[in-house]
Amino acid sequence: MYNKNKFSSLDINYFFNSDQRNTIKDFAYANILGTADICGYQIMFFYIADNIEVLLIDEVIDNILLLDKANQILNFLGFEFKLGSPFILTDTFNHNYILKDHLYEDHMRYYYKVDEQLIVLGINYEGILLSFELINNKSIIDNRLAFSC
Repeated sequence: MYNKNKFSSLDINYFFNSDQRNTIKDFAYANILGTADICGYQIMFFYIADNIEVLLIDEVIDNILLLDKANQILNFLGFEFKLGSPFILTDTFNHNYILKDHLYEDHMRYYYKVDEQLIVLGINYEGILLSFELINNKSIIDNRLAFSC
């Protein structure tokens, strides 16, 4: 199961070389300034004062390298599910989501509060996990929930 302590030690350098990613200083995520380490536009680690606050993984399904790296990241954190695979409901990620929205035409996003963090899962209508977002920062969580309502 997911290990919250692993999130605080998450570092993009474990998964990507410096030539595979870009660092953007003064990056705003949900109107909060910080630094973003981004691989393409699909995988982002967002930091405030050198503390990781957000992990965002989206649109990696058609890129074998990014899909593999994304699943390595999820495995490092202790999640048992994989992007690009059928999503199976668990005790934590079941029908007790706090919010759901339909930002994309082909899938729904389900919002879960877990250990004072927000986890957003994007699942298509065939039941395949397409996107993953993990937010640690309370201000960003509040902003994301307010924006999604």
